[in-house]
Amino acid sequence: MFQKPKIKIVKDQNDKGLIYFFKSKADFDRCIAGGCKLIAAENAQDASDFVLTIELISSLAVEMWRLDKRIEKAKISQGIDNAIIDQVQRIKDLFRKQEIEICDHTGVDYNDGLSVKALHIEEVENIPKGKMKVIETVKPSIYYKGKVISHGEVIVGKSKDILNKE
Repeated sequence: MFQKPKIKIVKDQNDKGLIYFFKSKADFDRCIAGGCKLIAAENAQDASDFVLTIELISSLAVEMWRLDKRIEKAKISQGIDNAIIDQVQRIKDLFRKQEIEICDHTGVDYNDGLSVKALHIEEVENIPKGKMKVIETVKPSIYYKGKVISHGEVIVGKSKDILNKE
């Protein structure tokens, strides 16, 4: 579902994986023994906590995208309270400040380099011969600081000519 972070995980005496932002565990231990004021051993987090946090961020971002899509539809058909729209925008701004990007791929040319899984490929009119386009995003891709933490899921369209030749 997401790429594992590229960080060094060191096993402690209890065989728990801990993430250290030091060159080594010895550097961390020296810091603690020397009375580091900003870092304490009890604040060291288990590596699984980091992975769970990434999964939570990704899930929240996907649900935010789904909510935004529903609000857009409701705005068109029924009208919707501006306070709700403003609240959703504030949440989107929070994601942006934390460098979390929600990427809807609908309308984008499809290629193997996209951070998506093609769930289905359909024959579609009005797509140029030799081209493929994302015609629907089922789940957006989620990026954190420019790196994929959750791959999107899409439906891809391609011209009928391409399918008939295969």
